[in-house]
Amino acid sequence: MWLCGIGYCALRVGMRTSNSRRCPVPTTVSFSSLRYPVKMSNRSVEISVVRFAVAILTLALTVSPALAEEGGFEPFEFALIGDYPYFPRDYVGIPFLLDDLREDGAISFVLHLGDLHNPRFTACSEPLYRERREWFFGLGVPFILTPGDNDWADCAEDRLGNLETIRSLFFADPTRAEGEDGFSLRSQSEGEEFPEVVENAIWERNGVVFATLHMIAPGMNPLPNETSETRGELIAAAEAWLDEAFRVAHQGQARGVFLATQVNLWPLSGNPEAMDLVHPDLIGVNTVFAEFEERLIRNIREFGGPVILANGDTHYFRVDKPLVDPYREAIQTFTRVEGFGSPHGHWVRVRVVPDRPEVFQFQQELVPENLYTRVSRAERGDDFEEFGLGRRKIILRIFQATPKLLAVVGAFAIVLWTVSGIRRLRN
Repeated sequence: MWLCGIGYCALRVGMRTSNSRRCPVPTTVSFSSLRYPVKMSNRSVEISVVRFAVAILTLALTVSPALAEEGGFEPFEFALIGDYPYFPRDYVGIPFLLDDLREDGAISFVLHLGDLHNPRFTACSEPLYRERREWFFGLGVPFILTPGDNDWADCAEDRLGNLETIRSLFFADPTRAEGEDGFSLRSQSEGEEFPEVVENAIWERNGVVFATLHMIAPGMNPLPNETSETRGELIAAAEAWLDEAFRVAHQGQARGVFLATQVNLWPLSGNPEAMDLVHPDLIGVNTVFAEFEERLIRNIREFGGPVILANGDTHYFRVDKPLVDPYREAIQTFTRVEGFGSPHGHWVRVRVVPDRPEVFQFQQELVPENLYTRVSRAERGDDFEEFGLGRRKIILRIFQATPKLLAVVGAFAIVLWTVSGIRRLRN
């Protein structure tokens, strides 16, 4: 840019008339080395300056593409959504969420973190999934989904059949992000090891590597054997795909890595030292994801740049650093972002600025029509946001109270035994 500025100024000097004006020159450029003949006519000076300007402009046109190749990547934005709609009130809010996304104008694509519905309220069926497909593929930008447990594993029946339906409808062409201005993806199904996992994808955009990893939570209810086996296979596939994503990032010298999955690996997070003091079992991940966490830590350290893992699952928007090493130290280049979920019909804007050290920025986008506070307690019916935890919550409270109750009984028994012993001694 400064070369073009110099050339422009030189042309202005060469062609100026008696009504001349000064042209600003960048302060970082020195002209002390330029020498003009002392005895030159006005015409000679004008020709020399014009020639100098042409040379500078030519140099600028030659150098600029090279600088663009070596230099910065353009910033861009995309949206995170998921875990919505769940309940009847959400079906009132979903049109406003879709409109907000459709009218935004700045997002390059929409990334869905799974759970297209709640199978306790809406049965898993092909017509329902087709409706969701129509919703999201009609947003006017490319749409990418990483499925959740509600999309197949928590269905009342034919769980694996519903998984196949999801795959056939949302990943008919696993090598492309569907929607207007769709772009190419690389699917894990292209390899030999996991040919059925069409939903795991890798793509690159402006110096950043993205990867979707289909993993679901263990769940509160025991899964049938075939569903449990499939979940285990998906975790193994995610572990392999995680390594591949970082291999691609190393090869392309990526500025950052963005991972997306449904499962919340860290449902409870906070200061690791405080958590270690209060309840150390809450630090880390479920044992079924232990290998994935080890690979994640190793890859992050080898990569060195910023890494984001986006998840849904627990419906609580947050940006934090829950990943710690065996010494309870946070992995500082890692950040987790969790999207909104029912009953909050909002979305997260992710701004990617590849030339900044942190690369990723997050902004909550609240849909005014869906603000929770606009619905008073008196107006909330039983199905407003019921997660079906009623009886389970009672059982959970009993289990939570049992250790305290046993401690009280034990203390009381010790007191009785002590008093009895003292009485015997006196007698």
